[in-house]
Amino acid sequence: MNGTLKIIGSHDHGDGKPEIIKQEFTAYCEREGTTYIITYAEASSIESVADPSDKAPTSTTHRLEIGEGFLRMAQTGAVTSDLHFSLAKTWNTDYNTPYGLMKMTAITRSLMIEENPKKITAHVQYELQMNGDKLSDSKVRISFVPNSNM
Repeated sequence: MNGTLKIIGSHDHGDGKPEIIKQEFTAYCEREGTTYIITYAEASSIESVADPSDKAPTSTTHRLEIGEGFLRMAQTGAVTSDLHFSLAKTWNTDYNTPYGLMKMTAITRSLMIEENPKKITAHVQYELQMNGDKLSDSKVRISFVPNSNM
């Protein structure tokens, strides 16, 4: 089913000025068993490593999986990542970027999933680390509202 995906997040890097993210996308959602799979594409541009003023258009494909007790956020494009969130779990992953490979760890602090006929929502709070160093405390709320009732 087609619908609207809203993502609202806050990433606190410890400098007293949290980075706020508010995005909205047209997305597609399907259900496999008890798991919702939401996919969408995002157009953007990326700087050339050789010449930062040279920006090439690119597209990033996102896949969100919301299931019983877990949230998975995967993306492929200029930056490729795959994060899994589940209570009391730590997830080690690689971020492939134009600038090289970064080892990342996501530590889930809280996860709440809500499902009703009008929308599917996941709230996650997590700590993100790179090579063992804390990068941010993050909060993300993902809501998918179908164009028609599920």
